[in-house]
Amino acid sequence: MEMKVYYAKPLDNNEGLYENHVKKCYDIASAELDKKKEILESVLIKFNINPDSYIKLMKLAILFHDTGKLNPNFQRMMENIINNHPIKRDDFFRHELISCLLLIFFEKESLEITGVPYHLYSILSHHKPLTSDLRSFQREMCHEKWPMPEEEEIQFIVDTIEKISGGEFSYKRDLRLPPSNLVLNLFTIYIDKYLSPSYFRNKDIHLVRTLYGLMKGFLHFCDWLGSSESNYNELFQLNGLTPQTIFNKLKAKVENKGEKYVPRDFHLKCSEYKGDAVVIAPTGSGKTEASLLWALNNDSRKIILLMPTMVTSNNLYERLCYYFGEKSCGLSHSSVETYFAVKNEGENYTIDKFKLLKQKAFMPAVMVSTVDQLLTCGFNTGLWSLKEYALLGSTVIFDEIHAYEHYTLGLITAVIKKIKELGGKVMIMSATMPKFLREHFLRLLNLSEAIVAKERMSLKRNKWIYIGNTVKEIREMVLNEVRKGKKVAVIVNDIKTAKNEYKIYKELLKEETHEFNILCLHSEFAMIDRQEKESELINNGKKYNLIISTQVIEVSLDVSFEVMFSEAAPIDSLVQRAGRCNRYGEFNDSCFYIIKASEKSMKYVYKGQDEIIEKSINAINKRKGILSEADISEMIEEVYCNVDLYDKDFIEGENLYSLIEKNNGITDVLIDEEDEKLVTRNNTIIKIPIIPADEYMDIVLRLFEEKKYELISLYEVPVKINDFNKFYRYRYVENKYNLPIYAVNYSKETGLYEDSFI
Repeated sequence: MEMKVYYAKPLDNNEGLYENHVKKCYDIASAELDKKKEILESVLIKFNINPDSYIKLMKLAILFHDTGKLNPNFQRMMENIINNHPIKRDDFFRHELISCLLLIFFEKESLEITGVPYHLYSILSHHKPLTSDLRSFQREMCHEKWPMPEEEEIQFIVDTIEKISGGEFSYKRDLRLPPSNLVLNLFTIYIDKYLSPSYFRNKDIHLVRTLYGLMKGFLHFCDWLGSSESNYNELFQLNGLTPQTIFNKLKAKVENKGEKYVPRDFHLKCSEYKGDAVVIAPTGSGKTEASLLWALNNDSRKIILLMPTMVTSNNLYERLCYYFGEKSCGLSHSSVETYFAVKNEGENYTIDKFKLLKQKAFMPAVMVSTVDQLLTCGFNTGLWSLKEYALLGSTVIFDEIHAYEHYTLGLITAVIKKIKELGGKVMIMSATMPKFLREHFLRLLNLSEAIVAKERMSLKRNKWIYIGNTVKEIREMVLNEVRKGKKVAVIVNDIKTAKNEYKIYKELLKEETHEFNILCLHSEFAMIDRQEKESELINNGKKYNLIISTQVIEVSLDVSFEVMFSEAAPIDSLVQRAGRCNRYGEFNDSCFYIIKASEKSMKYVYKGQDEIIEKSINAINKRKGILSEADISEMIEEVYCNVDLYDKDFIEGENLYSLIEKNNGITDVLIDEEDEKLVTRNNTIIKIPIIPADEYMDIVLRLFEEKKYELISLYEVPVKINDFNKFYRYRYVENKYNLPIYAVNYSKETGLYEDSFI
């Protein structure tokens, strides 16, 4: 007699079989528990939770999560898909509900004494959001009869669980299920009990949410990998890597350039340092390599590096692929689909949706991300449980910590507390770290002092001079430096000024006897044009004599100028700009000139920061001349000496996670109902994407027809919502795909012209 086949996926091979899928999930779970047993047990003991009892629930979640797929409706649907037969709408029934029921029936006695049923919650929510009213399952909750597995399927479930668990879990094969017309009522009784507000009333909701998040993240992790062809050991573990691995790779990189490699004292110190760390290291110190050395020395199970911008994240991801290999590295930010689509465009165009999903879930062994992607883990939205599970025993590195406003620093403080609860270690890094920030993070991490790249603090790269002229008044001075053959940058605080100055300098340089190349850079370019400009600067920068840019140049580009003129700004921003002047120490007489900030930029860009900018100018005037990194640090301390970090914005950010726990507990916040307060940055300027019709309409329509949707955003220009409403809203170009195409004047040279239209 032919044995009956049960499917978990609509694949007519071993990969589609229910037993194979559950076994693969359980094998991954066992490997995860072996590797993380020590850290998991220490976290659970700290929470006063019995590790053996909790780990048993983790295993049960794996073994039971798909048992509901053995219902007749699901199996019929799988067979129809495999045989290319039509699917009946009535066959759709959420298998998670039946999986929960089977767990309840098989584990009824232990369920009453086990405490909070984290495994039950995890199974119920491993595909759909969990809400108190179970709205994800409204259709099923209206069914009077549920399609329950029959006696033969129950016996198969019992045999499969016993076989896969090696006999650890064993049940009677003759379990009798209630009639199908009664199971809804039974399910409702249990759910009302375990999801009702009264059940959680006397419980520590922070503890409950934390342990539920860990278990749900664990189940998700194992289930996703069990449904994929990914190699667990190759992609998701840091196997056998040590600080020496980084030293060897770094040595090879330096020697490939024909230079001699000598390990830096700063790197050696980080490679031997144990525990949390606060690091201050000027530009060019090799902070990235230092953080990797530290992470590997701390026996990291996962390395997570968090950056302030998408561009810096992209650049860092490419560097980490060199050290760890592309397969082990992940990247997460709001435009990651476009990033990988561009990387694959030269090959056969493919987008690996699972690869992107697992990276958004922080699953790879080495993750690079914008800080915002991790901060959302406390919002109960999206992949929050997978992100929190990723923090278990991980080393998390926050770079460019100075770049965040107080509200975001409050959120970062809250997520650091979460990381520490989950047995992780933290490194805070910056080239510029004012005393108020340094003391806050030292206190938060219970540290006595920061690690400082002392060998770099005496380094002198530029002469700092405040000249107090306007951007208009320095034009002849700029031209004189260009005529001398120097590579010059003019950094202004707003886009309109950048466009205007570019046009003026282009006309002025036309009158010169020699041909000079000039480039304009700001945020109002289509992504494809901005990337091309940035690539040109990095790879072929010597051909440009003059760059006119906004502050986008501060943290995103590895470029070096001999002379830089910058509008006044807060001192930390000026330090970042100066970091692009004589960046490699290749010039002997480089100058960083600070000029007067325009009234427009003071009103709109640096609103409310008049005092900080005035203090910055005063600090520069006290020390004008060739400044060392130590001198620059002193300026930063002087400017920010009286800053109160703990203002209402910081407190709002730090308390947001607790507020969400109080209001939502373990339930998900649905995206379409997301509270407007659930943001990671308070000062974010809302921008609207527009596609210039004349330049790119034909291209994006073709991309849409070719289903290359991820590439369309390359041709979008982000504009501030006020400018959109004022200049562009009524220039929409009708198109059959409803793409945001507008009849605007645009050039690859200067970007948008907001004062004229096609």
